[in-house]
Amino acid sequence: MSEATIEKQSGISLLRVVKAIGPAIVVASVVLGPGSILSNSKVGAAYGYDMIWVLGLASVFMALTVFLAAVLGISYAETPFTEIANRLGRPVSIVIGVVFFLITSCFQFTNNLAIIDVVNIATESAGGGMLAKYGSLVAIVLVNLGLIWALYGSSAPYRFIEKLMMVMVGLMLLGFMVNLIFVQPSLPGVLGGMVPKLPEGGTSPENIVMLLGMFGTTFSIAGAFYQIYAVREKNWTRDDLANGIVDSIAGIAVLGGISFVIMITSATVLHGANLTNITDVAKQLEPLIGPQAKVMFCIGLSAGAFSSLLVNALIGGTALSDSLGLPASVKDGPVKAMTVAGLMIGMLVAIAINWLEMSNVQLIVFAQALTVIGVPLLAFAMLFLSLKLEPSKLKAAAIAIASASLLLALLLSGRMLMSLIQKLMAS
Repeated sequence: MSEATIEKQSGISLLRVVKAIGPAIVVASVVLGPGSILSNSKVGAAYGYDMIWVLGLASVFMALTVFLAAVLGISYAETPFTEIANRLGRPVSIVIGVVFFLITSCFQFTNNLAIIDVVNIATESAGGGMLAKYGSLVAIVLVNLGLIWALYGSSAPYRFIEKLMMVMVGLMLLGFMVNLIFVQPSLPGVLGGMVPKLPEGGTSPENIVMLLGMFGTTFSIAGAFYQIYAVREKNWTRDDLANGIVDSIAGIAVLGGISFVIMITSATVLHGANLTNITDVAKQLEPLIGPQAKVMFCIGLSAGAFSSLLVNALIGGTALSDSLGLPASVKDGPVKAMTVAGLMIGMLVAIAINWLEMSNVQLIVFAQALTVIGVPLLAFAMLFLSLKLEPSKLKAAAIAIASASLLLALLLSGRMLMSLIQKLMAS
């Protein structure tokens, strides 16, 4: 019996699972960046095991939205922004695409700063000197040049990126799993954290913002939106819809699993610690667990920053190109050029912050302001595309998921807008 026959008879075969993992890994790569690592670490340090259930809820919403994107990807002949432009006009698609690109570009610098942090930790161990002064600058320039080579140096860029992300996420998982094994978390505590509850002081503005930040970095509508393009790059059809179901499960396993490991590790060894940046996390793990903890954490962090750096820029470049009516495949020139633009913006901002010792507060506020505008716009775009699907049971499910995503995006963005207003009034 042939492999193809076995696959048809089994419905969802091992081969289908392997095929589905690719897009899920690419989507997870943009979510599992330094921001997600830091937010999960901070929540674990602040609340211990109590907020595990929030992470689980965010992962479920992310998986549902990724599945929704897979449905949209196989249902339309045209790209998502082309469909929007055909129905609502090109100006609407351009506005959404430009905001999308600006969001990804603004958050690129955090990925570069994470690489700088890792290099700084390494150079401190090496004794500092000229290496400490120039090492981080050389590192992020070489990393970004390497990513540009990856885009232009491969005849099949998406497949190359997909394989690269699998390696990076594998390294990330290895780094954080080693730390988890060393810390030996409390099983009763972990199980208790899966029960929904509000911690003491959980309704204070600071705690709400922290939890929303963790929820927002896990439930990334921008990352899910790119699944539409990933499915198109893989040439999926309606016959491959089972892959979409498996892909959602893979997304939960990869994204939620690594986030879970990070939170549990932080809750076990850093509970009560004040973490202001990623460097604090790495340094505070060392005296508690040993030198190997810092090394493995830096491996995981570097992999997360590296993978998010490329996919984040690729998402923004693809969306902008598509919104302008240009080709929307990673193998096409416009997408590559706009992806490089996103990489360069993030690198130059990070260099300015690090080299000139600039404060990044205003940049973060600006990025948050764009998120307030952009996330609901992306959720609206997915709902609009869901409403225009051909009548079917899938349409009803797609509309339900898209509506819930839009409502959640509005709630998250509304709370963030309140936070921005509070910051402005306090300043």
